[in-house]
Amino acid sequence: MGCRTRVFENRFGPKTSIGRGNISFSTLNLVRMAIECMEIENQQQRLNMFFAKLDQYLDIAAEQLLERYEFQKSAFAKQFPLLMSVLWNGCEKLSPEDSIETVINQGTLGIGFIGLAEALVALTGKHHGENEESQQLGLKIVTYMRDRVNGFAEKYGHNYSVLATPAEGLAGKFTAKDRKTFGIIEGVTDREYYTNSNHVPVYYKCSAHHKARVEAPYHDLTRGGHIFYVEIDGDATHNPEAIMSVVDLMDRYNIGYGSVNHNRNRCMECGFENAADSLEKCPLCGSSNIDKLQRITGYLVGTTERWNNAKLSELNDRVIHE
Repeated sequence: MGCRTRVFENRFGPKTSIGRGNISFSTLNLVRMAIECMEIENQQQRLNMFFAKLDQYLDIAAEQLLERYEFQKSAFAKQFPLLMSVLWNGCEKLSPEDSIETVINQGTLGIGFIGLAEALVALTGKHHGENEESQQLGLKIVTYMRDRVNGFAEKYGHNYSVLATPAEGLAGKFTAKDRKTFGIIEGVTDREYYTNSNHVPVYYKCSAHHKARVEAPYHDLTRGGHIFYVEIDGDATHNPEAIMSVVDLMDRYNIGYGSVNHNRNRCMECGFENAADSLEKCPLCGSSNIDKLQRITGYLVGTTERWNNAKLSELNDRVIHE
């Protein structure tokens, strides 16, 4: 997907997202780490324990990605006739029997994270969209991850990066496991999903400007990929001013990748389209064969009945950003 393949840093070639991508990535559950520290009354001791846990899991993720890379590099160019003929940087230098190591080493090994918002609630009582101190702690956490990951790049000689995980599946899987272990904790495990990466929670009512101001600083820290989105009301195809306002926000706050979310319904029988919140039957031909276009993280996806329960719950919680 575009928002998680727009990679930047490259120790072995041009710093471009073209002809490169994330080779592998693993995601850390920040929420569970934070929950495990909640009973520590002293805030500084609580944070010290959280960062100790974060250190432990960062080391495990880096070693796991290295082991996976050692296996991946053993493949031959002939095993990937498309990727290793025209798509990846440097692939034109490979013979069919050559190892793909020199080519894929320009890609990244991403260490991602999920649930920064819920982790901050567990640690401080508020998420970063509603409290400036929580925002500063959120930036400290992701900056710490970035610095450790840069250290892994030096230690192992690969393009390690921090990834703002999209979490189409993990958003629900992690939450279900944590609810089973820790029960329902208000503001933390009381929904069917965790918030993607560093996003302000989808249910938090705020302006597009506020959301951009909060989320933008994380983009420079998550160079393995990230996304910023704004939820708007109505039909964006007839509201170019709304699109331009989002583009202006991206430019003002140096946002790396952004999108505009809005409803789009299409009758698959006659082609009728509108942007109603809910369209069950076509007003022209009466068909119930309606394709409902929505964005799940970075993808534009129709037929939302294919989404898992956690992402459907998130979709239903989304609020408009004025």
